[in-house]
Amino acid sequence: MCDVTYKITQIETQKKDPDRVSIYLEGAFAFGLEREVILRHHLHEGDEITEHEIDEILLVEERARAKKKALSYLNYRARSTKELERRLLDKGFSERTVHRVIEDFTRVGLLDDNQFATAYVHSKMLQKPMGKRMLQRELWGLGIDEATIERAIDEAYGQCTETDVARELVQKRMQLFTERESGSKKVKKKLTDFLLRRGFDWDVIAEVIHNQPWEADH
Repeated sequence: MCDVTYKITQIETQKKDPDRVSIYLEGAFAFGLEREVILRHHLHEGDEITEHEIDEILLVEERARAKKKALSYLNYRARSTKELERRLLDKGFSERTVHRVIEDFTRVGLLDDNQFATAYVHSKMLQKPMGKRMLQRELWGLGIDEATIERAIDEAYGQCTETDVARELVQKRMQLFTERESGSKKVKKKLTDFLLRRGFDWDVIAEVIHNQPWEADH
C-alpha cells in the first residue's frame, strides 16, 4: 500500500511557547512540535513527508516533551525513579516513552535511587529525626527497593541507635514544658504520642520514657 504524502505548507513559532512550532500540512494546522525536533529532522516549509515519517516524528516529539517535563520535575527537587515514572504516566505520556526517558536519565546519572535514598534520609534526619520504621515506609512509598532503603538508613543512623535518637528528641521536647509539668502523666503521654508520630516502636518509646530523669513524679 502506498504511503500518503503531505506537503509542509507552513512552520510557525507558537506565541505562548517560543520553543514550540506549529506544523501546517496542505494549508491546515496538523500538530505542534518542539523546536529541537524540527531541527533534528531538518523540516522546512515546502518539504513533503509521509504518514510513516509523521508517526516517527510524533514519537520523537512525545519523547522530547516527556524529557522536558521530567527535567522540570527534577529541577524542582530530586525524585526517585518510580516517582518520576508515575508523574510522567499521570501526565499522559505513553509507557514506551516514559520507559525510554527513564532509561536515558538513568544512563546519564540524572536518576539514581541509591543517591536519592541516601540524600532523602540524611535530609529527614537533619530536619525531622524519626524512627527507622517511618523512614522505611516513606522510601517504600517512593518506590525504593528494600536493600537500598536499609543501606541508606544504616548509613544515616551510623553508630546511633533509635533509642539515642528518641532520647535526644525527648530532651529537646522537654524544653516546651515547665519544671513543674515535666513529670506529669499528661506530659509523658504527649511525649509518647510525639515519638509514635515520628515512627518509633513501643519498646524504644518505653525505654526512653521510663529512663527519663523526671523532675517531678505525679
